[in-house]
Amino acid sequence: MDEVPSLTVRLLGGSPARHGDSELALGPAQRQAVFAALALHAGQFVSREEIIDAVWGERPPDSATGIVYTYVSALRRALEPAGEPLVATRAGYSLDLPRQQVDVHVFEAELERARAHRLAGEHRRELESLRSALGQWRGSALNGIPGPFAETQRARLNELRMSALERQAEVALQLGGYRELVGELAVLVERHPLREGLHRMLVTALFRSGRQAEALAAFDRARETIIEQSGLEPGPELLALRQRVLDDDPTLHHQEQPERHRPTQAQPGRPSAFVGREFELGRVRRHLTALLDEGRGGTVWLDGEAGSGKTALLAEALATARSHTRWVEADELAGAVPLSIIADSLGGEALDDLGKTVTALCEDGPRVLVFEDLHWADEESLLAWQRLHRFTAHLPLLLIGSARPLPRRRTLDVLRSRLDGEIVPLPPFDGPAVAALAEETLARDPGDDFLGFAAEYTAGNAAYLSEMFAEFADGREPGTAPHSRLATVVEDHLATLSLACKRTLTSAALLGSSFTVADLAGVTGRELRTLIEAVEEALAARVLETEGERLRFRVPLVRSVFAEHTPPAIRAVLHQEIAATMVGSGAPADRVAEQLLQVGDELTARWIPQWLLDNVRVLSTGPAVELLHLLSHQRNLTEEQHQGLAGELASLLLPEAGTTAAWPANRALGAAQPWCAPLHAFTRPAVPPQRGAV
Repeated sequence: MDEVPSLTVRLLGGSPARHGDSELALGPAQRQAVFAALALHAGQFVSREEIIDAVWGERPPDSATGIVYTYVSALRRALEPAGEPLVATRAGYSLDLPRQQVDVHVFEAELERARAHRLAGEHRRELESLRSALGQWRGSALNGIPGPFAETQRARLNELRMSALERQAEVALQLGGYRELVGELAVLVERHPLREGLHRMLVTALFRSGRQAEALAAFDRARETIIEQSGLEPGPELLALRQRVLDDDPTLHHQEQPERHRPTQAQPGRPSAFVGREFELGRVRRHLTALLDEGRGGTVWLDGEAGSGKTALLAEALATARSHTRWVEADELAGAVPLSIIADSLGGEALDDLGKTVTALCEDGPRVLVFEDLHWADEESLLAWQRLHRFTAHLPLLLIGSARPLPRRRTLDVLRSRLDGEIVPLPPFDGPAVAALAEETLARDPGDDFLGFAAEYTAGNAAYLSEMFAEFADGREPGTAPHSRLATVVEDHLATLSLACKRTLTSAALLGSSFTVADLAGVTGRELRTLIEAVEEALAARVLETEGERLRFRVPLVRSVFAEHTPPAIRAVLHQEIAATMVGSGAPADRVAEQLLQVGDELTARWIPQWLLDNVRVLSTGPAVELLHLLSHQRNLTEEQHQGLAGELASLLLPEAGTTAAWPANRALGAAQPWCAPLHAFTRPAVPPQRGAV
């Protein structure tokens, strides 16, 4: 039977939906906005509320819910030639489509590949990936699609495209393609006259092509255009480039740069600092010794969450057997091509006769085949991997696979359960392992307080700890701001969560160290039943865990990252509103205080001072002292409140001194600050400690 062409989605120009060679008519612009929101979250459920936000923003029509239902019904009919890819459930709607069939996701995946090649020094491969990424564009992003979501995505994608175009030109320039670049760059600077990077590369390309006068003329045009359109002089790099051209600067000429190449089956380098996995390392090395010394095959399966150090462990264990090892890594795009990772490891001939290929391979000596991240592998590759496992019984073949336990896949679960090899789980780092990692990576002793905090804050995740220590070593405060590398690592690990789950977790992050689903419903304004699937997804992914009848983030750092998704000013207001709701519902004072402490110096609600005076005696000492100190900065205090707060603060700091009779109010408040600084870090589990606190 002929294969039925698949549905493909083009949001970077061209017809938004195609079935084979045929365009699918999706209807009016707003209906296409619904389709775009679903396509950009392909494979994930998007709630009706999120679709309404995407199409209309803050001012939806009263009939928005009914309109969405009508649009989805019409889209399902329009997509019928491609089967039934649009799925509706209680949780919302999902476009059940592999991400590699959506051009935006392919574009972003190729950009990520380019970034990896750049970090590895593989500039030719980086250039190939950049060209592949830009090849996804056939026009304008989300052309003609209305709504705030489309506007935001359009701006984001256009900026990514421009950055990719600049980087593509930069790499081509480095590799000596300056003559071919001149025409392309001339067009780009005309279309984007304020991008100084493009002007610099055009001047450089002309200079390297032996066209010095034209390079100076290009600089003059660039300067005139930038001043005319922005009112400002160009930046110092562009200005300095003119003088370098005039001086015929030798360093401006093309320099051949040696490129680092990885073998086709890339093997990670041995980590410079490897600690904390001696037991697991020994288990893998026993199999390697049996293979190399006795010719005895075997199978090892590594289980570990994202960031647990699976790659580092294998690189260390197999460092002495690199010549015997073939290493491939699956990724999100691997599932699109049947048997892709098998072909990458053993070559295309393996697809014809796997047994013959692997037998011939082992005739030359013992072999180690490593397949990382099998949770991304296609079904056919997993079945072929199971066949390879059987060959280890009679061939000198050590087969190693690694996978995350989540997200769960039935085929992967069955494969693992039927495995008669050795399963090696990688647990979180314990205290000694954290200390050993710090000793290997830091030039100074961070102190026991910081190490204890780091272990708890990251829940022992090796990748988070490594990045946290790297920031510490660089003299930066380990943080979770959106631009922080630590936050980026966390977000990469959580990329598979649905949009609905991520938004729910962003709200949950504001609720304190633990919360109930009812608390979450109160914050989000959604009914309990609409939150169940998002919470269940978070529990299944082990982002959340149960604590009796309550929920909490398993990794405090992850809570911090989600909290940072809310702007600080809005966070401050929301924490105070949550605290007020808790007071109204009779919640314990310590839970109310936990919310208020998240606000910091932005405490402004008028009810807080009197509430604190009424409850200070039932609060834990640390939160009580810090809240008293924070409230001292409020300008709307009455004299009576000021005196009362000062007296309570004095009695907590120096109980033997009594109340304000022994300490004047201002002196007591002034004395609070040095006491409060160390407490600041440890009364807010979602915020990393200040340097002075450790």
